[in-house]
Amino acid sequence: MATEDRIKKLEAQIDELRAKQAELNKQLAQAEIDRWQGRIEDLEVQMHLGAMETNDRLKGLLDQLQHRWADAKVQIGSTTSAATEGVDAVRTSLQAAFKDIRQALLDTKNKIAS
Repeated sequence: MATEDRIKKLEAQIDELRAKQAELNKQLAQAEIDRWQGRIEDLEVQMHLGAMETNDRLKGLLDQLQHRWADAKVQIGSTTSAATEGVDAVRTSLQAAFKDIRQALLDTKNKIAS
């Protein structure tokens, strides 16, 4: 085989290897894009689950708060002596409910931040 033929054969092999390398680089880039898409989808699922969990927790706390408020309204509206005695208890109960709701919101904020 002549030197020129060997050179042409080697050049053809180099071109073929470059084409394969370009294809592999393209596949690698696609795999990286697919991996990031999966990570983003996982984050979206976690965000929705966190939102559902937070909504459920806050709904329960808000329901408790509304029940406590309704009880307070009944106590205050019933008799003057019962209203006077129950005002502190009602205030404490409502403050605790507000504190629970505030803590739930802070917990959610911390989960999102981490």
